[in-house]
Amino acid sequence: MKKTIIAFVLSAALVFSLAACGSAPAVEPQAPETEETPAEDGQNPVMNFVGVYHGEGSTEALVEAEGMENAKITVTRADSPWFHTQTVMSGPFDSETLTMTFNGAALTEYSYKSDGSVDEEKSSPAENSGKAVFSLEANTMTITEDGVDTVFQWGPAEDMKYVSDPEHYNGVTAMDKAEIETVVAFNVRSAYLSENWFALADMIRYPITINGTELADADAFLGYMMDKTVDESDRSVMLDENLFDMFVNGQGICMGSGQIWLNDPGYMTDKEPTLQIIAISGIVDR
Repeated sequence: MKKTIIAFVLSAALVFSLAACGSAPAVEPQAPETEETPAEDGQNPVMNFVGVYHGEGSTEALVEAEGMENAKITVTRADSPWFHTQTVMSGPFDSETLTMTFNGAALTEYSYKSDGSVDEEKSSPAENSGKAVFSLEANTMTITEDGVDTVFQWGPAEDMKYVSDPEHYNGVTAMDKAEIETVVAFNVRSAYLSENWFALADMIRYPITINGTELADADAFLGYMMDKTVDESDRSVMLDENLFDMFVNGQGICMGSGQIWLNDPGYMTDKEPTLQIIAISGIVDR
């Protein structure tokens, strides 16, 4: 099964594996009158800007060095839990103007099923062109594509997650870590916060008990949830859940402070890894 990133992180198939995120890169710009460039030390000058930049919403750009003089930028947009896009652009980097120019930016669109698996992957020809300009003073990167400017700030967005220890969840599932955090958990949190009970119903392992009431199947769950809402304190906790390195023990993966628990019913078998909700809390009457 193909996996994206995102990842962020991005990407390890949707996975971006990052060496740094947080503080801005410390780089001194070269004076225009000198012929020296950052490449004088034998490295690609793009190395001074490698890392993740975040845009508006769930949008990030991963900057990488390519060869000795090119930059590669992967932009991931995940505004919907069911649909992600990745745009990959690359081209020569001018160390004096801090500009990468590109001709052609390959676009791949991913749609997902409720269990987090890829439903469809569609690639488009790389036909557009543009540039990416870095600013040391503002710690930004501005991508101009078809006359439209998009500004990215240094550092990852809070809701785009990355791989630290790829085996973090291996005690309960064989599913890829980035897929857990950027697809499955992303979808679950989105449905919980938006009170999309229809989407959540497809993610549950039945029977499930909520507030002492045992619900045998999706119909029972939907009937029970019709007059229910998420408690404001639990909503606040889940809004703060960044989906990265979530707590895990022998029972499963905990989201928030226990608002959602996930587990893989096929773990340690030959079944394809699938995470399902085994517990939900923070549900109250309207």
